[in-house]
Amino acid sequence: MIKQLTLSSCLLLSIAIKAQEDHFKRTNNPSQRYWMLGIGSSTQSMYDEAISHVRYENSGMGISFSLVKSNEKKIREFRIEPTFVKLKTKLSNDLRPMEVSTTRIAANYQNLKKINWHNQSIKLWAGGNASLLFNFKRAPQLDNSQLVYDYALSIGPAGKLDKQFRWHKRNCILSYNLSIPVISHIARPYYLNRIEFIDPKNDFIGDLLNNSRLVTFNKYIRITSGASVTYPLFNHNALRIGYKWDFYKMHTINNVYAAEHLVSIAFMSNY
Repeated sequence: MIKQLTLSSCLLLSIAIKAQEDHFKRTNNPSQRYWMLGIGSSTQSMYDEAISHVRYENSGMGISFSLVKSNEKKIREFRIEPTFVKLKTKLSNDLRPMEVSTTRIAANYQNLKKINWHNQSIKLWAGGNASLLFNFKRAPQLDNSQLVYDYALSIGPAGKLDKQFRWHKRNCILSYNLSIPVISHIARPYYLNRIEFIDPKNDFIGDLLNNSRLVTFNKYIRITSGASVTYPLFNHNALRIGYKWDFYKMHTINNVYAAEHLVSIAFMSNY
């Protein structure tokens, strides 16, 4: 399964790179191109009825990789963010450890265009966002729901605000972004959210697709928002410090609620 996820991530990355090359051909508008590598702290909170009727929470590590290309009229960005957290609950004890290890992979491709409006000091961008969320959970103390996953492939609107300000003789940018999916393709395991790896005929990808369906707000809602400050460095490189809040609710056989607070710092290399 890990190999399949790795191949899928590489495929998404190659598609995004090709899309950027196609969409940003040579024009009269000079463009900026960056790849970003970031690291940060992910604080997650989860309530999953398929595991147990208690709330789990804890902090762990998160990394990110992004490709960004922009000019005065449009912005393209592809981002992938894997995070690794061991969630715990206050009801845990020595006899009942109640831990859930999560591997969460979030990826999105954003296409934004500049909107002309009355405030000239703030840039407004609007467009669309395609996102993938895959959350794999392992709870070894629970035999009947040890392995659980959430999958959602979504499309929806997205927006961004940019405010330039001067700090330490540099033109920095304060940004705020928001995206909300409208249509999503979601999946969860069918029976107590248990993945039958013992069965030799079990096919994880086939199981995921067989239990998937197309939904809107009634079954899946996700809100992703965040703020960041970009500080330019020498040779057109930059540093970006950011905060992101990501909440989703998925309603299938069992409901799941999850939220993430991600604080990160990223190095932006001009290429």
